[in-house]
Amino acid sequence: MSASVVLTGTVLPDSNVEREIVDAAGGDLEIIDVESSAELIESATDPVGIMTIETPIDEAVLDAFPNLEFVSVHGIGVDMVDVDAATERGIPVFNTPEYCVEEVATHTLGLILACQRRICQFNADVKSGEWDYGAEGSIRRLSTKTVGVVGLGAIGVEVVDRLSGFDVDLIGYDPYVSAEEMRELGVRKVEFDELCGAADIVTVHTPLTDATQNLVDATAFDHMQTGVTLINAARGGIIDHAALEDALADGTVAHAGLDVLATEPPENDAIFSRDNLTVTPHAAWYSDDALGELQRTAAQNVAAYLED
Repeated sequence: MSASVVLTGTVLPDSNVEREIVDAAGGDLEIIDVESSAELIESATDPVGIMTIETPIDEAVLDAFPNLEFVSVHGIGVDMVDVDAATERGIPVFNTPEYCVEEVATHTLGLILACQRRICQFNADVKSGEWDYGAEGSIRRLSTKTVGVVGLGAIGVEVVDRLSGFDVDLIGYDPYVSAEEMRELGVRKVEFDELCGAADIVTVHTPLTDATQNLVDATAFDHMQTGVTLINAARGGIIDHAALEDALADGTVAHAGLDVLATEPPENDAIFSRDNLTVTPHAAWYSDDALGELQRTAAQNVAAYLED
């Protein structure tokens, strides 16, 4: 008898990749296009496994399906899953940690350059009839900057690799990476408060956990020098949105480049009218190549479990 596996969330345009791999391993993939855990509980019929793209897998879901054996996440972060509750029940949680490392690192560099060189602002100026290289104020060479990298996992390391060609001074904060490991990357290890105080550019690359929720808060902004550039292509909840709005208004943050927000898609918010904020729609992960790798890897995680 085949094992029932549910694929849920904002279902991708073509889920045949997952279906072929899962079904070949003895699974029976059912696609349930819902967004909430309550809808999933109502729609699914006691699956052995759940593959989630965005649907939260909370304690209620875990308790609703007594035969549930595993959860597989389409993505690097597992913050939509109650991992502690799953672990207590002996349910493993799989993720896809490498599928978009190149894309996110490259997008991060793009946001840094867009903010530092005022690319989006100049584009808007020209299209509104203003042709003036000085319209966006003072611009300094990137090689004069200190870049603080928060989180030296796979993506953080790739960002460092890309920045090394720009002759910037690199400092890093990551409690799980040693000073020697950072030194080998050309990065000086510092504590978080020191990074906030020393960096001209702060770029965030940590997972969203209890420890990193609102890591960049009002206190962190108080440590920053005036005129910082802040980049976030990790998770929106790592930055305190209200504190960021204040920092953009008072000049602590001269420019912010965000690919992620605490609420996605965003509600109407005055912060988005600010010229010193550049936002992309959680697109840093995306390329045709990354999408294909994401689907294959998530499905292969399931297949490996079913075939074990």
